[in-house]
This record gives sequence, structure tokens and C-alpha cells, in this order.
Amino acid sequence: MKSDRTQSRQRVSNVNAKCWSILKRQAAEFCQNTGLHGYKYISQSERSMTERIIWAIIVFVSLGCAIVLMKMAWLYFATHPTLTVIETTHHGIWNFPFPAITICDINRMSYNLTKQFVENLETPANVSKNYLIQEMRLMNELLLPGIFGYDVQKNLTYLQDIIDNNHLSIPNVMNLITQNCSTLLTMCKWKGKTDQCDKYFKQSLSRNGLCCSFNYYTFPNSPALDNVERSAACGYESGMSIVINVDPNNYHAPTIGAYGIKVMIHYALDYPDFDTEIELVRLNTTHFISLNPTETYAKREMKDMPVSTRKCILNDETDKILYANVKERNLTYSAYSYHNCLAECRATIIRAKCGCIPYFVPQNSTRICNLKDVQCLTKYKSLFDTSWPSMDETVISLLKTINNINESPCGCIPDCTLYYYPFESSYGNIDTTTYYYNGRFSKNSRNGTAISMHNHTLVHIYFNDLVAFQYRRSVNYNWRNIFASFGGLLGLFAGFSLMSVFELLYFFVIRVITDACINSRKTRH
Repeated sequence: MKSDRTQSRQRVSNVNAKCWSILKRQAAEFCQNTGLHGYKYISQSERSMTERIIWAIIVFVSLGCAIVLMKMAWLYFATHPTLTVIETTHHGIWNFPFPAITICDINRMSYNLTKQFVENLETPANVSKNYLIQEMRLMNELLLPGIFGYDVQKNLTYLQDIIDNNHLSIPNVMNLITQNCSTLLTMCKWKGKTDQCDKYFKQSLSRNGLCCSFNYYTFPNSPALDNVERSAACGYESGMSIVINVDPNNYHAPTIGAYGIKVMIHYALDYPDFDTEIELVRLNTTHFISLNPTETYAKREMKDMPVSTRKCILNDETDKILYANVKERNLTYSAYSYHNCLAECRATIIRAKCGCIPYFVPQNSTRICNLKDVQCLTKYKSLFDTSWPSMDETVISLLKTINNINESPCGCIPDCTLYYYPFESSYGNIDTTTYYYNGRFSKNSRNGTAISMHNHTLVHIYFNDLVAFQYRRSVNYNWRNIFASFGGLLGLFAGFSLMSVFELLYFFVIRVITDACINSRKTRH
């Protein structure tokens, strides 16, 4: 038994010795014949051992440096998969869709309309109309929960009971007591043509409540982006000019302590939330808002890269990636964007917490929050306002199928392609004794056709220049870049080339197999 074990060990030892002998011989031949720098000095037997050791150290240190730098290059590629650069500083502004303009009155309830609304209500005999007119200001609690700063829950419940007894919904009430677009916006001038504002502005929902929007498209059946309004010129004569009737005498429930209008500038397909560009327009002033748009577009090669790597998403990928298994959305919009996704998420959270959706959020088949829900809305107000709401894991909102995408708010992914509209503004006081007609001020009323500028504000919104910045987002490193980078490092430190790969295969694979076959034939003969 011991003899068998000894013989087995002896055979293994002989095989190892033979393999080691073959490896040394092939390595020596490789070093003597390869084109790699420094290797031939290691195998020269006529050189001293010290010299050969020094050359071996130099060779392996150089190879080690190349490997370290290759690792650093790979890590940089992994952490910077995409690159955003300025494509051109002279991208014609006719290539940009004109932004959506959303105008919101700071006064959320018209006193005259509220008075008329209350007069038509059926109310308890012990409740005076004047008292109810004042109580109607509590409707602002649906827009900004907790705005009154004290407990008004009993008042809210009582007011909601009156609304319910009259068979009215919250959207109906807000429509009846909010100044409509035809009275808020007196005159509009688009690209030099003056017309009634009803032609351009439609009532819309925004984070500021019921507002009036131009060039804003919310729902999926909206026209394609190619049909959105554009402007091919710069200067205030080529943009949108709006005469706004601020009417401070009609103020009843302002959201801030000022007379004026909020003008929101945003992308035509984005829900106008608090994250849009906002300008506060003062009473009796002329405002000039000049736009300096930028566009970021993604090259098609980005689509071949995983979303989790490029960290942005293309519009035509969203239904498949984010909403594949989401049967119902609260906020319905015509195109995916990062801002729309966050608004969708916030609405989903409020529905999960309070069982309803605020009236100012476009929604489908979900109960709209009423005054009895204000206590819950106040409790979770921070979840609705924050850009990183703390989501309940049991809430089904956005599909989380992408690695590490949970690191972003609500699983929302930034857009690969987007338009941005930063602006500069200036203003001057209006002579309130003048009249405005067809883009001109005068001292007479032109037989009643001109608009008196008393308690009015004029806003010009236009492109500032004929050209703007365009950014390109592309793959930072592709396989060709990596191949060239690694080849360059190996060539610099070790004289390595593609032929060196074939040399390694030849000496350590092909030559070994060939020699083994030749020796086997000799043994048989």
C-alpha cells in the first residue's frame, strides 16, 4: 500500500518537473525572441545574475504601473459613463419650442365672485351671508394647508357641510370663485398680432391652483412637440405681451401679502410646480422677461447603454421601464420628464396617506380632497412639498426594476433630453393715466377701444437672442476608447502590441502542443 502511494507521488513529481522544465524553456525562448522591451535581458545567461534580476524588477514594475493605470482608467469610465459638452453656442432659437407661460393671480378668490357665489348658496338660517363670505377664505387651506396658522378644523367641516348640501364639488367651487382668464387677462399680443387672450390662454391647473396657461399641454392627447408654439425672432415685439388686470379692489384671499401676479415659465409639457422659473409681477408696472433657453439632447448611442449606467432616461423608454405594471396614474401628462415624475410621486403619496388628490393636480378616477381632508393634508404637507418624499414601501407607484435606481427620489430618473428656460427680468412703473392699444401707450382712450392702465400690469416675454446654447450628452467611453486607452498604456510601459498577444499564444500554447505531439510520435516509433 505504501509502495503504491510512493509511486503515485513519484509520478506526480515527475509530471510537475517536466511541466516546469517546459515552462522555463518556453519562457526563455519567449524572452529571447519577443518584441516586448527588456525581456531579452532577463534571459541572457552570459549576463550576471544581479543584472538579470534588476531587469526583471524593471519589467515587472513597468507592467504593474500599466495595470494600475488601466484600473484607474476603468474606474473613471465606470463612474463617468456619459459626457455633456457644449455642442454649439449658436443654436438657432427657432429650434426651441417657446416655453409655456402660466399666469396665477396672487389673489386666489375674487371678492365679487365669492359674494355672488355665497348669495346663490342655500345656507342655514342662523348663518349670515357676510360671515360666510369671510369663511370662504378658508378654501386656501386646500392649496396651502396650515396657511392660517391655527386650528380651523371645525370651521372647515362646517363650510364643507354647506358645500355638500348644495351638491357642489371642490373643483366647481374653485371655478366659481376664481377670476377667469378672460377677466384676468385683458389683452394679448403674440408675435406682433393683438387679439383676445382667450385665443391663447386656457384655464389650467398648477401648484398655485387654477391659473391661465399659454402653450402648455398636459394630457396624452395633446399635440406632438412639433406643434408647440415657436418663435423665430428675438425682442419683445416678437414674443408674448400680456395686459393683466390685477384689480386690488377685488382682493379677498391672497396667498402672500402683496398685490401682483405670479408668472411661471416652464417647458410646454411640464406640470407647473414650485420648481419652475417664477417671476413676481408687481402692480402698475411694465415687466420685460427675456429668455435665454438651453437644450440638452442625447445621441442615439446612449440607448445602447443601460439606464442604471447612464443615469438618465429617454422619453420613449418610460412606459416600458417605469410604468410597465402601473395600472393607474394620478397625474396624467403628455410626456415623461423628471419634474412630471416627481409631481406624480407626490400625488401618489398624498393619495396613499389621505385617500384623495388635491384639486390642483390633474388626476383620473381619484377622489378630490375636500375641506375635511385639510387636517390630513397639513400632517403630510412636507411629503408633498419636498423633492425627496419619504415613500411608504407598500405604496405601488413607480416600478423599481433598475439597479440602484432607488437612490433617486421616488425612483424618478433625470431626462436625457430636456429644455431649460432661465430668464432675466427688468421692470418700470407705468403711468396709470395712460391707455394701451396695439402695443402702444397714449394719453387718450381711442374712442374706448384702448385699455386704461390703472391697476393693470404689462408683461413682455420673449427670446433674448437669435441663438442659444445647445448641449450634447453622449457616451464618454465606448469599446474603441477603452481599447485605445489600454493599448496605449501597455505600449508605453511594456512595449506591448496586438502582436504580443499572438507571441504569447504561440510560445505558451501552440509551441507546447506541437512539441508534445512530436514527442508523442517519437515515443511510439
